[in-house]
Amino acid sequence: MSIRTPSFRSMKTTPLCKKKVDSREQDFAAPYQAAGSFNDFLCSLPNLGVAGELFMIRDAIVTAHRKKHAVIMACGGQIFDTGLSPLLTRLIEQGLITGLALTGAAMIRDVEIAIYGNTFTSSMAAIRAGEIIVPEETGKIINDAINLGSTENWGIGRSVGKRLMNGEFEHLEHSVMATTFRYGVPVSVHPAMGADSFHFHPAAHGESMGASAMLDVRLLTGMLAAASNGVILNVASSAVMPRILLMALSAARNLGNKVENLHTVMLDVSCDTATSAACIERLSRPGGSFAKLQGPDEIMVPLLFSAVLEALGRDIS
Repeated sequence: MSIRTPSFRSMKTTPLCKKKVDSREQDFAAPYQAAGSFNDFLCSLPNLGVAGELFMIRDAIVTAHRKKHAVIMACGGQIFDTGLSPLLTRLIEQGLITGLALTGAAMIRDVEIAIYGNTFTSSMAAIRAGEIIVPEETGKIINDAINLGSTENWGIGRSVGKRLMNGEFEHLEHSVMATTFRYGVPVSVHPAMGADSFHFHPAAHGESMGASAMLDVRLLTGMLAAASNGVILNVASSAVMPRILLMALSAARNLGNKVENLHTVMLDVSCDTATSAACIERLSRPGGSFAKLQGPDEIMVPLLFSAVLEALGRDIS
């Protein structure tokens, strides 16, 4: 079979002035000079791609903080495993985070940090022996707090935060939940029943846990009801928190609250997960914006909030 090779002499061409601009010179990167400041580094980044998204999110957080709008962070356990709890506690102290929502796994790691200054994982041998589901200290502290707090009509977040603050633990300065209790910042905890180790501890009572978890669902709904023009960041949770945030926002609107102009962010290594990203994007409608900041939490979260602090300057303590 012979193939005729065409000539391109009659090919139609398009002038560049008629093509859509993909990137502009003013958005290009600039060379970073040695011994420059952090602001010099930020200015050296291109205002394109992930860097452009970072600047957009930074500006949204700065505006929300200055106008006293909500900045709510929803977290999975990975953010604690990557050593970011000291950063989160400082952001709470500075008033940059006005509300938190945690998975059950995130709460477990925060309690472990408060007790020992470490997070833990189970070895393969422990998994085979059935020991993965019975960490003694963590399970007892969490369940005792929930059982006592439920008698006071408290959610899991408040109950565990108060228990940590009242305990003589060596590493409370790194505990996010203790810090939220100390500063009066609302924190809700959303365990996936049967998925978290403290559910299987001998001290666990389903009635107390269910009632307290329901109170935290209502607390998160209340946080979102007052979040118009604010920022919602979903960090290191691609399954549990996106759906919970979407349902809580829907509940807030169903109850007659006009919630709009939310700036929502999906920040995770795997934030291209279609269902999760779609949930977070839907939170931004109507009138808001959605951004994905894909990359390792241990780099992207500090970089983002360092950029926020740099922009706020003396406006932040």
